[in-house]
Amino acid sequence: MWPVRLLDQLLPPRCLSCGVGAQDNGRICSNCWKDLTFLQGPTCACCGYPFDFDYGAEGAVCGQCLSHPPAFDRARAAVRYDDGSRRMIISFKHGDRTDYGDFFSQLLLQASHGLDMAGVFVVPVPLHKKRLQKRRYNQAALIAGAFARKKALDHCPDLLIRRKHTPPQEGNHSHRRRNVAGAFRLNPKYSDDVKGRTIVLIDDVYTTGATVQACALILKRAGVGAVNILTIARVCQR
Repeated sequence: MWPVRLLDQLLPPRCLSCGVGAQDNGRICSNCWKDLTFLQGPTCACCGYPFDFDYGAEGAVCGQCLSHPPAFDRARAAVRYDDGSRRMIISFKHGDRTDYGDFFSQLLLQASHGLDMAGVFVVPVPLHKKRLQKRRYNQAALIAGAFARKKALDHCPDLLIRRKHTPPQEGNHSHRRRNVAGAFRLNPKYSDDVKGRTIVLIDDVYTTGATVQACALILKRAGVGAVNILTIARVCQR
């Protein structure tokens, strides 16, 4: 086994995003790291939407979650979906850059702080088989698997099945919600296993929440105790 330091000297690590040298076993360089906007300030206790200022009350919930409570319990994202994160996520999702998987799972570890992880099932948002055949991998399943391994949690990549081939999500929340209506179902072989359990549902980007909301509804109807959402990034415009 070659020592890590010797390998780094022979084959210096390169930034996943721009290709320049990355130091200290980093997956991305310091410049690309600075391009990421981490969601570390006050956020909605339910959906994780960042507040413009601190309301001073623990458990503050945004207006959208108050008026339309989601089926999931909590949603958290690591970074804002902006130019810095978008470039990396699109490369990961559409450019065969599966080497981003471990780095993104590390970001999810940070985003998961504060969530109860005792005895959970880690579940990716599924792809329809047609899209999976075209892309050859489910990006959510890659980061879910890596995250579960790092946390020593049960990973269940086929707990949800996408039975409806939907076009890529576009438009406002209502259009996106209609687009994914009836798109998911529970894999019947897990119907007894999920009752009362907590599910950590993983996807790449939280845009309006329509996709994870549709998944959470299926899970809650199956008797799941709680559904928490983890994504690499989230859109922060309403």
